[in-house]
Amino acid sequence: MSTTLKFKDFNTNEKIFFIGLIIWILLQMSRFIAMMLINDINAGVESKAWMYPAYLDMFAAILALPLIGAIILRRGLLTWTATVVYLAISIVDHFGNFTTTSIVGPPSIVQEGSSPYLIPVIQTIFDFIFLILLLVPKYYRLFFRIGTDPTA
Repeated sequence: MSTTLKFKDFNTNEKIFFIGLIIWILLQMSRFIAMMLINDINAGVESKAWMYPAYLDMFAAILALPLIGAIILRRGLLTWTATVVYLAISIVDHFGNFTTTSIVGPPSIVQEGSSPYLIPVIQTIFDFIFLILLLVPKYYRLFFRIGTDPTA
């Protein structure tokens, strides 16, 4: 009987990628801050132009834990596809953030004195890195590689 390879069967680079991907997706939970932005939009404090980026942030935050669970427990085509789509939507969200910031200015949740572009640029870079790595055979095979169950 064959099963998906376990974490202990990964080589060092694969373990670093796997842990890094999980940590990166876990960090997306910080995007729940978009709830404050949505409340400000509904109260008329912020421009309605921020609604689209705020909802995409909520998408990223809400789906982070289920995606991590799938990556750890149920790797396969569906999980790999969901991870690629998740990162692609996250990148689209960052570009929406850049556009909205350029047109209507940064939202009130951005701290005074900080660049409203800095965090989204860093997030976009990491999203691109993980997205590209998921397309490299060495790493996408972590989602598909089958091992032999020694108890079979």
